[in-house]
Amino acid sequence: MIHSTLSPNLHMFDVQKAKYVRQFNLLGESNSDYDEDDYYGYSWSYRTRIYSVKIAGNNKEFIVGCGKIGSAAPVQVFDLERNIVKSKIAAHSDDVNSVCYVDRKNSSIFISGSDDGLCKVWDTRILKDNQPVGIFYGHISGLTCVDSKEDNRYFITNSKDQSLKLWDLRKSCTEKKNFQMLHHDYRYSMVSRSSLELLRNSAKKEDQSIMTFRGHNVHTTLIRCHFSPLYGTGQRYVYSGSYDGKVYIYDTVTGDNIMKLELPNAGNYYYSESICRDCAWHPFSQSLITTSFYGEIHKWEYVDLRESERIETQSVIQFLSSEYNRPSELSQSPPEEESIESESYSDMA
Repeated sequence: MIHSTLSPNLHMFDVQKAKYVRQFNLLGESNSDYDEDDYYGYSWSYRTRIYSVKIAGNNKEFIVGCGKIGSAAPVQVFDLERNIVKSKIAAHSDDVNSVCYVDRKNSSIFISGSDDGLCKVWDTRILKDNQPVGIFYGHISGLTCVDSKEDNRYFITNSKDQSLKLWDLRKSCTEKKNFQMLHHDYRYSMVSRSSLELLRNSAKKEDQSIMTFRGHNVHTTLIRCHFSPLYGTGQRYVYSGSYDGKVYIYDTVTGDNIMKLELPNAGNYYYSESICRDCAWHPFSQSLITTSFYGEIHKWEYVDLRESERIETQSVIQFLSSEYNRPSELSQSPPEEESIESESYSDMA
């Protein structure tokens, strides 16, 4: 497992051994002893901040999405074997909040999502002048997450414009377009529905997504979204955390919100611990893990109540049947008290 912080450092953790095994620094080995406190004197816009990291399927490299430094926000490709940054792309004009591989088996192609409202597809084999191989327009505010179906065709994005979108990789464009953006600090303020609708209507003609899902709330933190697993669901569903503390599950066939999983204290907008920031569906079982903004972890298990009811009914029937077939105490012959008494008298004699 690999994780990042709002710094140039990344940490690799061995789950089986339960300990950290490696540390990486995007600024080079000379900065391996970097202390986050050293950056307090620097402007936020000149600090290397990592918002997202994904490791390739071959475990030989990983990609990171970074915050804006100067005029651009980079995506960097790190070579694990050589312990160096292999590629550095000036990918977006604002923070890169999320990155993912199109297919983890192919580390050359990946997607980035940014606060500039765009998601872009990159191919490291043909990088030239920081140009992506595809750009996707449709969101009107910053992106908080990108996630691939890993079928080389579909991916999803979550956005501060309060929508989750499904995209087809074959329907990208390469030209730059002007589009209206909703500029607000989602950590402290919410945008009215009327303002959102006005911008959505004006952006419809540029929207390249094939489906849009609404209902969850993206506020305060970078709320993530994912595809359901291949096993058991066929990746038919997409799901997202939410500011109101719930997990929203959407059907990609009908477009409906088919289920909401509610955390304790969900719905209380003044109780920030209820914010569901991320969620993960188990690849082979019907269970799901959610994390709250302040570190609470919850595990959800699917229980078929119809099956439970059937088992319970069957148990009751078996119990009643056994009670019916068991001889009743009233039907049994009374104890032979006389013979007992006679035995007592004979003993006394």
